[in-house]
Amino acid sequence: MTDRNDKGQFVKGNSGGPGRPKKEREEKFLEITQSACTYSDWRKIIKRAVEQAKRGDSRARKFLADYLLGPPRQRHELMGTLGNLDLASLSLIQLERLAAGDDPLKVLLMGTVSDTD
Repeated sequence: MTDRNDKGQFVKGNSGGPGRPKKEREEKFLEITQSACTYSDWRKIIKRAVEQAKRGDSRARKFLADYLLGPPRQRHELMGTLGNLDLASLSLIQLERLAAGDDPLKVLLMGTVSDTD
């Protein structure tokens, strides 16, 4: 018996893989890591990362920034044109409508017509 159909897609009822580890497994790994890395060890690691970041090490800067501030949110810059349409001049709602596949002419007109019309 196969887990895929003739198109290579997973058949109904097949999850496609084991998925993410169970929480108890994660907790065991965390417990082991915490017991192996004392506060003193962590202090040394952080001091070393700060020294390296000050010397220009971009990986150390990223490590510290991600740890202190969290990783940066991803965002997409929409630039350029779609035909003769300047994307930078559109509102967020108009861009979302274009991304959803709405008719570009209707999207453009929605910016010029009030909601009460």
